[in-house]
Amino acid sequence: MSERKIKILHVLDSLGVGGMERVVIDVVNGLDQSRFDQIVCCVSRKGEAAWRLRDDAECVDLGKGDGADHLMPLKIARVIRREAPDIIHTQSWSGVDAAVAKLIAGGAKLVHSEHGRNYPHLGSEPLKRKVARRCLYHFSDAVFAVSNEARDYYCRETGFPRDRMRVVPNGIDVRRIDDADRSGAREELGIGADDFVIGTVARLDATKDTITLARAFARLYLSQARSSPKPQTLLKPGLRLLIVGDGDQRTAIERFVAERELNGAVIFTGVRHDVPRLLGAVNLFALTSLSEGMPITVLEAMAARLPVVATRVGALPELVEEGITGFLVEPKDDRTLAERFGRLSSNRDLTRRFGQAGRRKVEREYSLDSMLRRYAELYLSVLKHKSLGGALK
Repeated sequence: MSERKIKILHVLDSLGVGGMERVVIDVVNGLDQSRFDQIVCCVSRKGEAAWRLRDDAECVDLGKGDGADHLMPLKIARVIRREAPDIIHTQSWSGVDAAVAKLIAGGAKLVHSEHGRNYPHLGSEPLKRKVARRCLYHFSDAVFAVSNEARDYYCRETGFPRDRMRVVPNGIDVRRIDDADRSGAREELGIGADDFVIGTVARLDATKDTITLARAFARLYLSQARSSPKPQTLLKPGLRLLIVGDGDQRTAIERFVAERELNGAVIFTGVRHDVPRLLGAVNLFALTSLSEGMPITVLEAMAARLPVVATRVGALPELVEEGITGFLVEPKDDRTLAERFGRLSSNRDLTRRFGQAGRRKVEREYSLDSMLRRYAELYLSVLKHKSLGGALK
């Protein structure tokens, strides 16, 4: 007689385009299907990335949308009763409603994970949110964060004991990077073979602060144009900025680019689902966020052997080793960003050396297989009532 599968209900806001959502999809697609039966419950909407779920994965859409729904705990409880999961795994703020639902429906174990924080609650949260999170942690059978920094932040904010919150780092499948067909990527984007391309992949919102990246690029580009005897020939070869993503700040960034007459040097692609391929057109990856969890885009860039220049926030100092895999700068410091870009664009050997070191770091510490193993161990430990303290290695 075969052993009964462990049923897991993942609850999150949506499967939109983002790192947390990508992790949930990878867990659903990647955990051993002979041992785990997984269902996704999206509170607001399914989201643009839901198509990435494997074909036989069930995804429930509760359709809350952008507004408040005070009956949401009852709706989630209805799903819990119907599906009868062994474990409910909640993600970030949506975990509050799901925890209340679990108290209503009963039965399952509760696992909660924190992936990062978003605007406007970057430095600190209002008291009522801190209290709500502390209650959520208290009622959970296991709590973890995706980085040491995220754990330290939420334990400091809520007063939750640090030794009771685990750390389970994100991981990526490097084969997805290696198997991408990068041929023709530069030609498709109108980029010359000798151009030096600074690239980013991000939601264009206030938290990602991509306008600072645009300012840094403009500073470097215009300084090189002024020093060139023929500035009109700068683009062949030259500098290009590739911005992959979309969001409510895109119009402001496009306006900034147009005002500085950089339209020919800056490329906006919108949301793309072939990021591994596009990384083949990039020489340097940049991320200028005001806050981060553990960004999947940076892990993918490192796996693609790209040096990374990023802000010193969230888990980025855990990923980007200063002077080894890239450079770190303070948020909103476009002057130092431009200097670091210039240093790498003028030293291709350094660029390659940083990129190779980044690839080795991802293979060593942030593989998808390692992440899936840690998730499986966590779920099994919860069901077996093992100790919940400490980090999973």
